[in-house]
Amino acid sequence: MTVNLDPAAVALPYDPDVDIREYVDYDRIMAQMGLGPNAALVRSVREIARNIEELRQEVQNSGVDFALVDTPGQLELFAFRKEGRVICDNLAPLPKGSIFLFDPEFCSTPRNFAVDMFLAASVNLSIDLPMILVLSKSDTVSRSELRKIMGWMDEEEALILEIENSLKGRDLDMSLEVASAVHSLAGQFPLIPVSAAEFKGFTRLLALATRMLGEGEIELR
Repeated sequence: MTVNLDPAAVALPYDPDVDIREYVDYDRIMAQMGLGPNAALVRSVREIARNIEELRQEVQNSGVDFALVDTPGQLELFAFRKEGRVICDNLAPLPKGSIFLFDPEFCSTPRNFAVDMFLAASVNLSIDLPMILVLSKSDTVSRSELRKIMGWMDEEEALILEIENSLKGRDLDMSLEVASAVHSLAGQFPLIPVSAAEFKGFTRLLALATRMLGEGEIELR
């Protein structure tokens, strides 16, 4: 089953079985309280946490083996707030895990790749769930770019060398510090390139997700 937890979603590429928009009216909250888009989403996430028992009952009553939960994309409004942790802890009593998406075009530079690794490690620390990293839309970059990104994930030395060759000054120093610090953390999680357009990577992703949920492993590499 699919669960949408983004109350501000205007259109979704799927038909959710459980939809938070049936419980929380983002537009009404923004209009009645005179809030901007971000503040309204913060308030909406609080409302999701308040409705967590009803959501959990709806998920449990479905009797499905897997529930795929689509969360709001703004990390600072969901993953890094206590309400996000409450939702993750209480949405379902079943074994749970997380999937963090890497944008291949964004992380095709070593500095941005280090930033994505830092965010993944931060989300993992915040919500405390086993994690799989997914390089989504992998067909949007060339095969050489894809191999380069995967190489940075497999070998810290390759990422460090690329940073040293492409950056200088303050950018070099900061990127080296971040890359060294987070590679040992986020590097323990598998990075799987997937492409919906080419339908690649999903067999491995399903296998790892099944293993993660079945065995509760955090380190899958």
